[in-house]
Amino acid sequence: MGDKDKRYILWYDEMEGADFPVVGKKNSNLGEMIKAGIPVSHGFAITIYANDQFLVLSGIKEEIEKQITSLGQVTYETAKKASIIAMELIEKAQMPEVIEREILDSYKKLCDQTCTNACPVAVRSSGAVSMPGQMETYLNICGEKDLIDYIKKCWASAYNTEAIMYRMNKGMPFLFNIGVGIPKMVNSRVSGIIFTINPVNGDPSKISIDASYGLGEAVVSGLVTPDTYLIDKVTFDIIKTTIGSKETMCVYREQGSDILQKDVLEEKRGVSCLSLQEIKELARIGKLIEQYYGKAYDIEFGIDADYPFPDNIIILQVRPESVWSKKEAEAKVEAKKDPMDRLLSNLLAGVKIK
Repeated sequence: MGDKDKRYILWYDEMEGADFPVVGKKNSNLGEMIKAGIPVSHGFAITIYANDQFLVLSGIKEEIEKQITSLGQVTYETAKKASIIAMELIEKAQMPEVIEREILDSYKKLCDQTCTNACPVAVRSSGAVSMPGQMETYLNICGEKDLIDYIKKCWASAYNTEAIMYRMNKGMPFLFNIGVGIPKMVNSRVSGIIFTINPVNGDPSKISIDASYGLGEAVVSGLVTPDTYLIDKVTFDIIKTTIGSKETMCVYREQGSDILQKDVLEEKRGVSCLSLQEIKELARIGKLIEQYYGKAYDIEFGIDADYPFPDNIIILQVRPESVWSKKEAEAKVEAKKDPMDRLLSNLLAGVKIK
């Protein structure tokens, strides 16, 4: 790690998986993906050390500790009081100039890269310990003032009542510093999902891509019938293309993080939303991710309108494929059973007569 643990900012391409104690797991995973050749959104991480120094230099670390020791035994009620005190202190505190300058210099660099004055970014919590759903992520944050405000909100979210109770029940300390990720928001012309096996029949020699206009919410939630492409995993030849109706798209509200639905123009509905080279490149990246992790994956992607091909292809999220791998695991368990055991379990469960 070297000097990394005393820095306030690390760019994603400076990090690797082992840096999670410095920047948190979500951030270090992005660094690891870049090292593996997987394209993620440009951005930087605010370190866990920066969070600690914010508390120290603004003088609120002592104040929080003092308030906490006076609360006595931890119950839901005392955790709620502690939460209100800690979150208010963090959100109202002045960002120390030395930390603010580095954050804003990095933000300016990101704006310069994307040729905008106020590049929209996400502000994502990234703890060194996995605490699913405990801390906040804010989307579509624009401009210097909002960025600083939302970073403090993100740090403060480590002290919401549920997060405090979770830590107390696990015997973790009350004071809890987190990393924050600041990736450029993907200006999604098209979004979708890459399946590294055919999701219809589990065929591992195929890659399937679902894609539609705008943000991925429309595809993930089943709001639209997307375009579907079936691709050979070896040659990357497109075996089958099914054009979906794609009547609607999800977009972010201007200057806000809520999502709106918009109608897709009539002339764009009946044509493929991805170019041939984009389809092949998405398939190549999907195969790369599967090889890197050693198993089938479902991969969310966005095609960023702010960049030319191939820089416009951004991987947003990866997760292990669950449907077919679960069936495979169940089949292995079933195969291991003695025939008599199998017969008995079928009798006990009741066999469906076709």
